[in-house]
Amino acid sequence: MTIVENLEANTPTEVSEDRALSEVLYMTGGTASHPIPAVTTASKGSKAYQVHTYPTKVPPGAIEPFIEASTRPGGVVLDPFCGSGMTGLAAQNIGRRAILSDLAPGAIHLAFNHTHAIDRAILGASLLEISKRLAPLEQFLYESACPTCGRAGLLRHMIWSDVHACGSCGHEMRVWDHADTAGGSSRILTCENCGNRQSRAGVAGAKNTPVERTVACVDCKKLQRGNVSTADLARIARVNSQKLKLWIPSVALGPDREMYRRSALHLREISNVADFWTHRSKIALSELWNFISTRSDPRAQSALQFAFTNTAWHATRMRRYNARGGQRPLTGTLYIPQLIAEGNVFEIFRHQVAQLMRFYQSHPHIADPTLLTYTRQSSANELDWLPNSSIDYVFTDPPFGANLFYADCNVVWESWLGDVTDLEKEIVVNRSLPESAGGKNMLDYENLLTSSFAEIRRVMAPEARASVVFHNSDDKVWSALLSATTRAGLVQTDVSVLNKVQRSMKGYKGRSGSELVPFYDLVITYQAGRRESTVPVDGVLSAAMRTVAAHLKHVSPVLSEETSHERSLEYLYSLSIGSLIAGDHSPKGLSFKAMELALRENFVCEGGLYYAVD
Repeated sequence: MTIVENLEANTPTEVSEDRALSEVLYMTGGTASHPIPAVTTASKGSKAYQVHTYPTKVPPGAIEPFIEASTRPGGVVLDPFCGSGMTGLAAQNIGRRAILSDLAPGAIHLAFNHTHAIDRAILGASLLEISKRLAPLEQFLYESACPTCGRAGLLRHMIWSDVHACGSCGHEMRVWDHADTAGGSSRILTCENCGNRQSRAGVAGAKNTPVERTVACVDCKKLQRGNVSTADLARIARVNSQKLKLWIPSVALGPDREMYRRSALHLREISNVADFWTHRSKIALSELWNFISTRSDPRAQSALQFAFTNTAWHATRMRRYNARGGQRPLTGTLYIPQLIAEGNVFEIFRHQVAQLMRFYQSHPHIADPTLLTYTRQSSANELDWLPNSSIDYVFTDPPFGANLFYADCNVVWESWLGDVTDLEKEIVVNRSLPESAGGKNMLDYENLLTSSFAEIRRVMAPEARASVVFHNSDDKVWSALLSATTRAGLVQTDVSVLNKVQRSMKGYKGRSGSELVPFYDLVITYQAGRRESTVPVDGVLSAAMRTVAAHLKHVSPVLSEETSHERSLEYLYSLSIGSLIAGDHSPKGLSFKAMELALRENFVCEGGLYYAVD
């Protein structure tokens, strides 16, 4: 009897008749019980990691060993907090099937396109057609004379600087004139006219002006930089006089969003997602989106939209100037800098499509028709479309408490899809947003996690495992996670490390005897079962200090990148948290701040690194 036949007879909830889902579940390879890896490493520099912006992506190479240890070939892997879909890609790479779901429409957009390839020839032909059709518009928007030879070229980017009025004499001070060689500048501006010193932070309504341009010149054969010319200013004026003819997203942004408050967007005159783009960028993006939306091939359209949403993100006013190159917005925030690198939307798009083509070429498993991947927009605590006991393995990366607000951070590019993440259902802890305005407290967070893990427990096959990637500097968030998994009927079996920077590190044995090497993200693996809540340990800080002392005895006294890392506060905190959890103890009382104070009391600190007391 197949899993689908078996479960349709035993499932109390209504099982979806979705044919694609049934095909993924049909004749699954089943579970496996090989040893869980103590540590996995993978680089963030892979094509899969770079193809689209998304906070906290886990490289597929770091996930694959966990899937191999817990499933047989053809097995079904579920990620109900799938984010960008890296779990699905990891499953495909090693011959497994995957089911990816997420509350966010943007996450499903990414997960689908990461795991469903398109012929590079089709994508390349579409790009040529778009470039040819929109070339006149690109010339109108971005033509600029080469600063070196004067020949007409196209802007790659233009730097815009905030301008502050001196509070003493009224003289205008450009942040650009106070920048260092790397593009950074002091928070204090000194007036060239009267010598007055004042902060540039927290100022509302500062003017903004273009100060430098970079032009792609055919004759000079490379990018040329120079001051903004009167012709450039005239072109900007002509562009700004044009009315928008096509649709752009309109989503109100205000104090009902956590990141609006944290990023102080009111100071940058932001009240709508449309305010994140210059008028020139709005014209280019709207025309490009409209043209993509007319593609008759739905797969080509989806892939081009995939490249477009990353383009829309990189074309915002959040794109920071960097004198060394590589201008890009900060991920995980909605920060608008005081030196903005306005990019040529079409050039950014061409780069994104080329990057996407290289990605598809480097992952041939995506095109394997037997490695089915199913994507669906769904909250993790509403998996009633999945049968009981239908999943061979779960690998997931749930929200980290108050660290990241995906709904806010992704709303700018996600809004182009015509739908945005439901804030009410997002599993977070709000620090800036009060409960009266819809904010969630720690208990809300724990309860939402509990219902999600209860659904995970329900759909896990007998003997199946579930691995949870997690890290936080707040012991209360750790306690909420551990309480949620216990309440949901999950028992921890292993604690491992997910290392995103490819370093080999010494470790400590956890409760199961496996090597434990915490670095940033821990991976806690569970199976179904019931037990008492995690056991408090007497003197949690003392226990942490014993772990650190034992660790430091084995760290070489010779300074290197490796040993510096192993002596850092962040590493030692991860080490201590992992040691407690592996010992089946609660980390309550071991916050990042408490850890730092305890380390300074018990060890020697030099240059931010910790050493044992002689």
